[in-house]
Amino acid sequence: MTGSPHRDDEPRPAAGAEVAGQPVGPPYPAGAEVAGQPVGSSHRAGAEVAGQPVGSSQRARRGPQPDDGGPLEGRLAGLAAGLLPAPAAVAIALVGGAGSAAQGTVNGALAQRLGTPVLAALISNGLATVLLLVAACALPAVRAGLRRLRYDRLRPWQYLGGAFGALFVAGSALTVPILGVAMVTVVQVCGTSVGGIVTDRIGLGPTGRLPVSPVRLGSAALAVVAVAVAQLGRPVGQVAVGLVGFVLLLGLGLAVQSALNGRVNLVARNVGSASLVNALVGTTVLSLATGVFASFGALAPHSPGATWWLYLGGVLSLVVTGANLLAIRTLGVLRTGLAVVAGQLIGGLLLDRFVPGGAHPTPTVLAGAALTVVAVLLSGVASGRTRR
Repeated sequence: MTGSPHRDDEPRPAAGAEVAGQPVGPPYPAGAEVAGQPVGSSHRAGAEVAGQPVGSSQRARRGPQPDDGGPLEGRLAGLAAGLLPAPAAVAIALVGGAGSAAQGTVNGALAQRLGTPVLAALISNGLATVLLLVAACALPAVRAGLRRLRYDRLRPWQYLGGAFGALFVAGSALTVPILGVAMVTVVQVCGTSVGGIVTDRIGLGPTGRLPVSPVRLGSAALAVVAVAVAQLGRPVGQVAVGLVGFVLLLGLGLAVQSALNGRVNLVARNVGSASLVNALVGTTVLSLATGVFASFGALAPHSPGATWWLYLGGVLSLVVTGANLLAIRTLGVLRTGLAVVAGQLIGGLLLDRFVPGGAHPTPTVLAGAALTVVAVLLSGVASGRTRR
């Protein structure tokens, strides 16, 4: 027999009632608002809000959206969905950025000791992978996240965020000893800004599509200006155009990595599980690259010695990846990337100033760093206007 699953003589639940703890029917009148968002029939099927289609298909494609400045119900809904308050997410991203600056310094020193940045990156990523595998064996929540990834499969290319992270780790180990942490960070922010706008606009990250407002474009343009300011006063022969362009590409890759890892974390619902996937992919890519270089005789590593802090890059990478995964669902790709960059600048300037043998920042680099912080603040203004 086809038709309704209820027999005609069975009582049906009224609108707003609950069955098995779940609401049935339309518990809100048309035009009502929940968490600051309209529900019911206030938007016709197929309509668009902020450039996005409204309806069940949109809710299925996009994760929960935070409403930081809305009513109490909106904030509670965001917390229930695993979203952090915006100030907490920004603070975590800043810590992740400082960890990234320290990671670049550690891996750069290890690369100089070994004589090859690829092998230094492999050691860093490999240690992170081992630590995460131990966590997966010890923590049921990490294993549960991996099972969710197994059953709710993403497209194969959506797991490749770790490949971009591996490229960044190896690239940082190469460029930081030459350009300095602060200079690398200022240049990288250009790629991160442009990549963040593109990935947010096409909906690559877990927040779905975000509109490109004039303020968001202005923050990215200001980041580009920061790079030009940081290069002022250098002779043309000292600009190292090739290295600067390479770091720009690294920044673009970081934006893509954050977006893809955010997608993985949205399905796994566990930072440890998503971090393990990221580390496994990155270690695999670096292992292949090391094998290729070794087969051509391009690797001639030296002994790094017994200096213990040279091997902290893997631990710091866990801090960086975890901070990105926690912050991106609340802030989006662009704002997370710029907050991370602000943390990198603060940490990088301190490291360049106090680490022996570092590339001491010039006044123009300091000015570029200040402009980058302003770009972060502008991106926050744009994010707040988008939500309202």
